[in-house]
Amino acid sequence: MKTKNYKVKNYDAVRKAIFLFSIYLMASVVMAICFFFCFMKTSSVEVSRILDKAKEYDRIQSTQLDLTEKMDTLYYYASMLRVDSKINYKLMQNTLSNRKIQFSNALSGMSEKDCRLYKKLAPEMNLFFDIKDSILITSSELNTAREDLIRCVADNRKVTRRISTGGLTFEK
Repeated sequence: MKTKNYKVKNYDAVRKAIFLFSIYLMASVVMAICFFFCFMKTSSVEVSRILDKAKEYDRIQSTQLDLTEKMDTLYYYASMLRVDSKINYKLMQNTLSNRKIQFSNALSGMSEKDCRLYKKLAPEMNLFFDIKDSILITSSELNTAREDLIRCVADNRKVTRRISTGGLTFEK
């Protein structure tokens, strides 16, 4: 038995349509692969930039925390000068000066926008310490003057008692 090959009337049109469909399908697959590759490349670049920014922000935050700690330490040492009279004033002033220099060096390594508050506080800190020194010096002079006045009043009472008893002798 022999089979007959029947040819469809629009065989060439169907063959051409299948050929075009396969070309369009391959083109769309190639385009999809290209788009996926470009998407992956773009996302990897974005992720690397995000990681770089995160590292930069972490560095800035750790530096700001360090500056906060240095400022707190300076304020603590400055407050100790007035509270405790047993502290060696010269040694504490030397420590404060060293801490201020360390603070200024840490500030110089940062950009203006990252430490704006501390850069505004730094000159005011010197004014604060000058005023604090002036207050300490004035209070020590006041204490000395008060002690001298109390001693003079006590000597004056002694002299007044001696004069009232009649024995006018003055002792130094």
